[in-house]
Amino acid sequence: MPFTPLLADYLPIEQLGAESLRERGASSALPPLYFLHVWWARRPLTVSRAAVLASLLPAYEAIARGDDPALREAFPTREAYHAWFLRLLGIFGDPAATRRRLEEAKRTGKHLGANPYGYPRAFTANPTPEMLATLRRLFRLAWGREDLTVLDPFAGGGSIPLEAIRFGLEALANELNPVAAVVLAATLDYPARYGPALAAEIRRWGQVWADRVRERLAPFFPKAKGENIFAYLWARTVACPRTGKPVPLSPNWWLSKGKTP
Repeated sequence: MPFTPLLADYLPIEQLGAESLRERGASSALPPLYFLHVWWARRPLTVSRAAVLASLLPAYEAIARGDDPALREAFPTREAYHAWFLRLLGIFGDPAATRRRLEEAKRTGKHLGANPYGYPRAFTANPTPEMLATLRRLFRLAWGREDLTVLDPFAGGGSIPLEAIRFGLEALANELNPVAAVVLAATLDYPARYGPALAAEIRRWGQVWADRVRERLAPFFPKAKGENIFAYLWARTVACPRTGKPVPLSPNWWLSKGKTP
């Protein structure tokens, strides 16, 4: 390799750790591909993005010594380059410092607002055309070409190839596990092959499937007239030694806690 990759020179570990915790912090706001299928080894998208880009981008010395005056003008200092890299990852603040503030606020009971970070979760940020243009110049400086390919031989849920594609890179993903292979196809291949029309088809057939399942299961879940059932609580049971009737086993019977029922 004719250059030192950024990964060997700089990686904002503390900020990436804070963003990863933030990415996983709310089950209702996880990355969309998490809801495609349960997979036990989901890699945070922000960390995957950082790993891909920091492996391909050069360390600052290549810019300072390179023959691209536009890059030297854009990044006059190492700090400017590193700050741009953070923005490229979708980090527009100091999430590590914010987490410390949140921990202190939790101890003191202080409310810091709906979004104390001041910017959306990093994984939701897409690169701007200007960022992509600069990225290509940096690739050309480091590799002598712009059209790079990322190979993930054990792609699992697809976080690494997905992030590579989001930044205009070609991605090759391999996976032996058949469940993960289907997840990869649905995450990377089908959307690119069929486009937005695929979403409507999935919703249509998903509704057909849900209606058929509901019809088949209805006899097992009787509902009184005018009754709305929001959820069922399942529990293991043991037979009552006197009556023989099933007794549910549960550590508690709370349906809700807090000020509002």
